[in-house]
Amino acid sequence: MRDVTREIDINLNGPIRMIVRFLPHLKMQERAAIVNVSSGLAFVPIAILPVYRAAKTALHSFTQSLRIQLKDTNVIVFELAPPITGTPLLEGDISADDVRVKPMDVEALVQHAIDGIAKDPLKIRPGLSNLLKLMSRLAPNFILKQLDKPIDRMLARSQRLRPFRRPGHKRESQS
Repeated sequence: MRDVTREIDINLNGPIRMIVRFLPHLKMQERAAIVNVSSGLAFVPIAILPVYRAAKTALHSFTQSLRIQLKDTNVIVFELAPPITGTPLLEGDISADDVRVKPMDVEALVQHAIDGIAKDPLKIRPGLSNLLKLMSRLAPNFILKQLDKPIDRMLARSQRLRPFRRPGHKRESQS
């Protein structure tokens, strides 16, 4: 449970707290910007990272609401929704092999973010993030099945290592 709380604190509560803390200062500036980093996964359910996805989806929603609240101020609210990126996350919870997608290079992501902010679109979705957004609308069941494949591979791998049995569950005899 501690890991779940930590993940939500990092990916949702942290950005919200920071915005609440700095917003009065930002509103006093001639021109200011907030850049929230959600995720391409904010647009599609993914069983491999449910808490991460939920936090990023909530941040996406918060960003949209904040943008509306601040529309008559000098504060611009951007959302950067990167695709899977070559970060330490790939070395911990999941691997590039699990998702079978080439991760975006961090430097390329940074360049997309800088270019996006310079062009002033409020939504910056580099790489596969645009495709995830589009597919979630056009073919939600298809994209959900595609995103479930890493879970199927991970479950198959873990069952080869040690079969899962519920406590008290007896294997049915084959008669």
